[in-house]
Parts: sequence; structure tokens; C-alpha cells
Amino acid sequence: MLEFLDLAAGLLVADVGCGPGAYHLLLAPTGCQVVALDYSQGMLEEVQTQACTDQLAVWPLRADAQHLPLADGCCDRLMANHMLYHVPDQLAALRELRRVTRPGGIVVLATNAEDAGGLLYDAHCAAAAELGYQPSARPTAGFHLGHLARVQQVFPNAAVHVRPDAFRFPTVDAALRYYASGMIDALEAAPLGGSHRAPLLQAVAARLQPVYAANGLLRVAKDAGCFVARVE
Repeated sequence: MLEFLDLAAGLLVADVGCGPGAYHLLLAPTGCQVVALDYSQGMLEEVQTQACTDQLAVWPLRADAQHLPLADGCCDRLMANHMLYHVPDQLAALRELRRVTRPGGIVVLATNAEDAGGLLYDAHCAAAAELGYQPSARPTAGFHLGHLARVQQVFPNAAVHVRPDAFRFPTVDAALRYYASGMIDALEAAPLGGSHRAPLLQAVAARLQPVYAANGLLRVAKDAGCFVARVE
């Protein structure tokens, strides 16, 4: 993904929705300076700790992607990685990303494919319905690689680039451990005490077992990629 940014020493990169700063160590050798923006103060504290420890040219700044506290055209490059599906008004955020990037600058927006994790999510939905629960939409449904037309409303020359990928779980138990790390709680009004977990694990396992028996592993597609645009 970073290759699409065409990085060079001295450029100012905005990392919007930076999380704990996963990309910052990779950006450091390019000589770029980074302004790291996130709505979560906890994430920014992790960014600050990493920047101090590794002497990175990174400046954390708490911000809402829908109202960035940056001047027009101040950034040479901008990336927003796996975060726009958390934003209520995505078009407002996209307009802000465009506003703060200079003409000729490059914007990269990373996200997942629409069907990423489909095998597990479908098993979860079927098991939840069987047990009387209402499954919630997958978190990334709000912004995925199928939303090129939405991005092009603000960045007309945007193109989508897909990276094929998949989990290859060697056992059903391995897949269930991953499922239990988050997706298992994707329910509307999930019980606070976690009483849904044990029956869901059992029901999902029953649906995964035939797939595993037929293939000797569980392959769960998780294609990802990014939209790339040059600001005009």
C-alpha cells in the first residue's frame, strides 16, 4: 500500500485514523514527516510512546475525520487505513481528506473486500439465527472495496487496487479461536454476561466441520486493498 504514496524525504504525510501507529516505523526510512490523527486519545498515547522510543518524526493530534484541524492543502500525502467504516458521514470525511491534501498530492484509502471473512460470518449468522439471536452487520460493511463510486464523488480519478488474501486455518479449533476473538459478539443486544458465547461456538463449529472435512483446512477469504487518487 505504501508504494502507491510515492514517498520521498521531506514530504508531510497525514495518517488519518492512525490507530496505534502501525505504519509509522515503515514510513520512517523514507524521511517523511507524519501528522498522526485519531479520535481516540488512547491510540494517540501509543503513537506518542512509539515516536519517542524510536525517535520518529511523528506528531499525534486528536481529531475527528469529519472536521480535520488542518489547513487547506497542507499535506503532500494522506492515508486513511481501515477506518472510514467507523465514520458516520463518510462524504464529509472524504471532502476533508481532499481539502487538506495539496493539488498533485496522493490519497490512499485502505479497506477490506465486501466478502472478507465471509465463511465465518455466514456461519455466525446462521448459528445466531438458530439460537434466537439477531446478528449485527459486519463492522466493515459500511465502507469496502465495492464503494469506488462513493469515493469518486470526491476523488473523480480514484482507482481501486485489490490484494488477494485469505486465512488458512489448519484446524476447526484454530478458526474458532479467531472467531471468539471478536466476531462472536457481533449481535444486536448481545447478553452482557457472555452467555451467548458457548452455544455460538458449538453451533458455528457444527457448520465449519463439514467444510473442514471436505478440504482438510478452512480457507477464509480476506481480500483487502485500497483506493488511490491524485488530488486535482
